[in-house]
Amino acid sequence: MQQLGISYRERWTYIDYLCKRYMNNERKITKELLDRVLLEHFDKEKFLDVDPCGLVYELARHTERQLDIELGALFVAMITWGNRKAIRQAARKMLEQEMKWHPAEFVMQQKYLGSYLDAKNGCVYRTLNRDTFILVCHNIREALLADNKDTEELTLEDIFIGRDIPEVISVISGWLSPARLGKPGKSACKRICMYLRWMVRREAPDLGLWKKMNQANLYAIMDTHVCQLAAPLLSRRQADWKTCTELTNIFRSWSAEDPLKYDLALMTAADHGF
Repeated sequence: MQQLGISYRERWTYIDYLCKRYMNNERKITKELLDRVLLEHFDKEKFLDVDPCGLVYELARHTERQLDIELGALFVAMITWGNRKAIRQAARKMLEQEMKWHPAEFVMQQKYLGSYLDAKNGCVYRTLNRDTFILVCHNIREALLADNKDTEELTLEDIFIGRDIPEVISVISGWLSPARLGKPGKSACKRICMYLRWMVRREAPDLGLWKKMNQANLYAIMDTHVCQLAAPLLSRRQADWKTCTELTNIFRSWSAEDPLKYDLALMTAADHGF
């Protein structure tokens, strides 16, 4: 039974059901279980039809500029919480109606100052309001201008060359701080880790735009539901950065070259419901 437009809370309910079915009612995730799910049930096209990442692929069909895709993906990741159908609707409005499929021009030419003028109560998506959105755009613009390079050629990949993943998370967290995506080194920074998976990981459905970063160094996408699901594997019960690091190390022990394929395996299990 494939579930469309389900919330992330519902997603982990399906994963829990899958685990009980295949592990003799033991609530436990294993490498073997996730390998099987990924091999037998992952479908790139179906995944992109329902996941927010699919909007990034659509954006890429409207522009060849890497900075457009990088920024568009970052904005989509920023609003990725709650019901996936609602996320995709909000992301489409943002990319198509507000940004005209050119997020770089939208940011660098300060078009965000005139955006979302028709938004009810100034709401961009859920608790993200227009004023906060403008502050985020301003932060990103200032960071790009501070790089002192030709912004027509500049990419976010250029900015992050030579930095390790925790430092990249810290920088992006600072840009997005008005939207409160988490404090680096303390919270799991789930949406930023997800964004980095989109940008760095080479295999579908991720885009793998950043060729100079190693996907082996990515961090797990951790939240309360993942923490509960992986509890038998973990020494901690709090969905914070320490637990994220612990789960990441487990994923890396299962696959040193591509640890975050197991994040996709979890989502695939949930999406199918079994």
